[in-house]
Parts: sequence; structure tokens; C-alpha cells
Amino acid sequence: MRKRIIRICSFFLVSLMLISLLAACDSSNTSDNSDNAASSSDNGSEDSNQTPPTELTVEVFDRATPGQTPVDNNYWTKWIQDNFGTPNNINVKFVPCPRSEEVQRLNLWMASGTAPDISFTYDLPVVYNFYQQGGLADLTDALNQHGSDLKTYLGEEILSYGKFDDKQYAIPAKRIITAMAGTFVREDWLKKLNSQTPSTIDEFTNMLKAFKTQNPGNVKNVIPYTLTSDVGYTASNLFEAFIKQPVSDKDRYIYSSASGQGLFLPGFKDGVKYLNKLYNEGMLSPNFALDKDGKLLEQAAINGTLGAYGSNYDHPIRNIPGINMNLAKNVPGARFIPIDPFANLYTGETLKQRYAPNGLYNIVPKSSEHVNEAIKYLNWMTDKDVLFFLQYGNEGIGHKMVNGIPQVLTPTGEQMFDSLQNIDYTLIVNGADLGDEELNMKAQALTYPGGEDLYPACYELAMKNSFPPVQLSKPTNADVKYDATLAEKEKELYAKCITCKPADFDSMWDTMTKEYLQAGGQQIIDERKALWDEEHK
Repeated sequence: MRKRIIRICSFFLVSLMLISLLAACDSSNTSDNSDNAASSSDNGSEDSNQTPPTELTVEVFDRATPGQTPVDNNYWTKWIQDNFGTPNNINVKFVPCPRSEEVQRLNLWMASGTAPDISFTYDLPVVYNFYQQGGLADLTDALNQHGSDLKTYLGEEILSYGKFDDKQYAIPAKRIITAMAGTFVREDWLKKLNSQTPSTIDEFTNMLKAFKTQNPGNVKNVIPYTLTSDVGYTASNLFEAFIKQPVSDKDRYIYSSASGQGLFLPGFKDGVKYLNKLYNEGMLSPNFALDKDGKLLEQAAINGTLGAYGSNYDHPIRNIPGINMNLAKNVPGARFIPIDPFANLYTGETLKQRYAPNGLYNIVPKSSEHVNEAIKYLNWMTDKDVLFFLQYGNEGIGHKMVNGIPQVLTPTGEQMFDSLQNIDYTLIVNGADLGDEELNMKAQALTYPGGEDLYPACYELAMKNSFPPVQLSKPTNADVKYDATLAEKEKELYAKCITCKPADFDSMWDTMTKEYLQAGGQQIIDERKALWDEEHK
């Protein structure tokens, strides 16, 4: 009996051990299955209920603005992720590009197949070159399927700037302000000389002579007038005073240089010769040709030694570099005001160039697998609330309301704008857009704290008697091939022709224009003539 009891107990004990062992095995299997399920979910397997997010890479300019947060990881990039990326199961990754290396960096990216899904440039020949090489994605179908709001916002005219052979290969941004360049003078210096603002070349010359000889600012090493090495842009209004009128659209197109100047139009040479005269008489800064980034101009303007200069139409009232704001700290009561002195010698009109209605070109590389996502992103940005927040930020931090118009503030810290109106994150528009031209102008004026009163004059003078660039349906092959080379060659031409001795000017002009033509300029002229004739049959 006792042995039977022992056998029964032993049987139960073994059974319990087997049950425990089986339970442990089952528990182990359950744990393994759970881990595998989690792993499957992370990898987006068929057992997963959630598709892993798509990664959309987007270029962003890095302007090296003092105090800026990282352009690829800040308040704005996180807001975009939270409000566009996450709801659409997309990780938006921003890829920085130094502003000064726009074209070089893009060329490297495209050549290596590493360009962001949304890349951009202001340079149309660069875009067309990528198109010819088969490097751009055709956006036509994606735009039709996912970009209805984008098509409405930009309109057919602006979109046409990104079409080649009737296909959409670039999404141009809308340019709100088409004013281009301006000329500025120290208002307090004019007052000390009891002078009016000049309205002709002769009056402008006499003003500079007075700045040099009378030194109304009582400064050491006075600089009556300066430009930057980009003479074609900073002196563009001046050159228009010398070009023989009238000029047909055909000639303006064919004979324009890499910077858009009428380098080979009758009279243009006289404009360069005028600058040579100013230089040799000590009225133009001796260092202008060395000023590749505009820093020498800014320094002279802010420290109070500069009398007049040429630059962007609103340059002295911009927050960055803050010419007027910082000048007033160094010289109380001093400021630069816009002037319009370059009346054409043949018509008396102060002719000027203005920008085309499109801004930068957004492109998607052919290697991208995210064409639809790219268009969805740009389409999302057309929402007026999205656009407003990206351009103005939170009320009380990024802007304040003035009579119903938002005025941009200058936030610091995490909500700092790295560029005026955050344009580096609003790729569909250059400038603040409130949906109405009058409101846009009022809002633009409020973006210049301390300079609101000067903005209307800056804008109106830049737009007075202005004309847009003449563009055909596409650049010529020669434009694409020689654009970058000739842009540098043109700067060299200005530098050498302006700084040579007056007696050597004509021979230097002949030498440099010959080199320009041999470097591809003549081929551009020939191909533009052929393209014009082809499109104007």
C-alpha cells in the first residue's frame, strides 16, 4: 500500500513537472511570436497594420545667418513634420546647401545621384541642362493627380517657365515682388551740401565729386560710390542710361550677357567707360572688384564712410545686413535713401530691368522614388494658413498685427527666421503672399522695422519705367554650356576695363570682349538668333 502511494505521488509529481515544462515552452513561444510581430511591424511586413513612413528629402539654403538654429533641425522643420509629414506618413528630411554654393552643390548632387527629392536653383540654364541630360523627373502626371491647388495657386503663366517640350519638369515659385535693383545715397550728406537728389548722370557725377572734395561726413578715407564684383547687377540701372534707344525685344534677347546686361548693345560700352572715369578720379571704391560677397560694401556703408552705392532695390532697409539700422547707431541721424539718377541719354527715361514673375525652380531628380510625395508637399504649402504661419510665425513672436496687416518681427532663439519671411521653407513663393496685391505691398513695407517710410520709394523707383527679361521657351544649348564660364568672364571684363588707365580703355575693351566672344559668347549670340527666328516664324 505504501509503495502504491509512493508510485501515485511520483506519477503526480512527474505530471506536474511535465505540465510546468510545457507551460514554460508555450510561454517562450508566445514571447518569441510577440517579438517577431513587433519586428514585422517595424519592417512593414504583411502582418503589420501600419506602413513604414516614406522619407522625403528637401533642400534648404543655409545662409550662415548669425545666431540661426540648424536649418535642417529647428522649430520650422519640426512644425512641417508635425503638420505635413506625420499626417501623411512621411519623414521630411531637410538637406542644407550653402547659399553661396547653390549651383556648384546642386551639380555635385545630381552627378552623384544624391540630390534631394526636392531640389532647386534660380539658374534656368542649369535646370535645362539637367533636363537635356535626362536627369529630371517628369512632373506632369503627379501635378495633375496631386497638385490641383498648386496649379491654381501658380497659374499657367508661372508654370510655363518650368515646361520643356510641353511637359512639366520644374515647379517655378511665384515671385511676389519683381523689383530688382536700386541706387542709394546718404541723405544727411546731401543735406549738408544743400543738394537735391540727382536725376541725371551729370548731377550724379557732380554729387560724387562733392562727396570726394568736400567730405560732408568728415570721415577718413571717404568712398563716394561703390559696387560689388557683380557689376552687371549692382550697376544695371546705370548701364541703362547709356544704351541707345529704342531697343527691340529681339536685340535685347540676342545681345544680353550672362548677367542679363546688354553687353553688345550700342552705347553699353559708354556705361563701362563712365565707371572707368569714376574709378580713375577716385570716386569709385578701389576695392569694388574684390568685393565678391558684398561684405566690403556693407562695412563701408555701416561705418559711415560710403556716400552712395548700387544693390538690391530694398537693400539699406533690410533687417539683414541692417545697413540703415546699424549706420544710425554709428552716425546718429544718418541713413541711405533711394534715388533714380540714371536718365537715359536718348529718351530721358530712367529705364530699369525687373525680374520675371517666377522665382526659383523646384525640380525632382529622375533618380527620386518620391515624385508624388514631392508634389503633395508643394501642394500642401498652398494652404493659406500653412503659408501664413511659415512666413509669419506665431503672433507676438514672429509678427504683430498693425491695422489688420501682419508685421514681421525679429524673433530670436528657436523661432528665429533664418531668412526674410522664412522664404527658404516656402518653396512655392518668393516673398510674403497674403492673396492680394495691395495687402502684399502693405505687408512688405512692414517687414522693414524703422524703414517702413522708405519702402514705397524704394519699390516705386525700382519699378518706374521697368521692363521684364525677354525669355523664349527654352535656353539655347550654348547658354547651358557657357553660362557659368561667361558669368565669371563678364566680371573679369568689368574689373579690367573699369580699373585700367583711361588711355588704355578702348584697347582693353576690345581685348576683353573678344575673349568673352571666344569663350562661348559668339556661339550664344548665333544660337539665340536661330532660336528667335524659329519661334517667331
